[in-house]
Amino acid sequence: MADRLKVLWAGALGAAAAVGLMAAPAVASADATDDYPIPNRIMRTTCTVEQYMAAARDTSPVYYERYMIDYNNRPIDIQNMARDRIYWFFSLDYTGRRQYSENTATNVYYEQVATRWGNWAKLFFNNKGVVAHATDVCMNYPPSDPSVWNWGHNQRR
Repeated sequence: MADRLKVLWAGALGAAAAVGLMAAPAVASADATDDYPIPNRIMRTTCTVEQYMAAARDTSPVYYERYMIDYNNRPIDIQNMARDRIYWFFSLDYTGRRQYSENTATNVYYEQVATRWGNWAKLFFNNKGVVAHATDVCMNYPPSDPSVWNWGHNQRR
């Protein structure tokens, strides 16, 4: 009987220890991964902004249209900020893009355009499927075609 109580007591202590470990707070950390917050394929693409947008328009038209509706509903100064920032991002090499991804993952206030328009880069960063489809074919589009920014009834003229 005493041996059985020892076994039960040891089991109870083990269970209590396991529950205690599971309840202890974990150390939180944040950093960028290969696909967060920016998909790796967009960081590695050699396509231009216009090539990528044209490819996204043709491979994920609903996603492109939603982005352009949102874009066209922004004031001109915000549209200009978003355009300037995405052109800047595409001008970076992989290392620069990777650092930008790290900065946005670890500092919520790093990206100033996002403080004015939270989804400013949605077409480029937020959906790995859209990025995968567009980066597969973007090199087949003209490198400089600003018409990709003109879409919809309220487009910028």
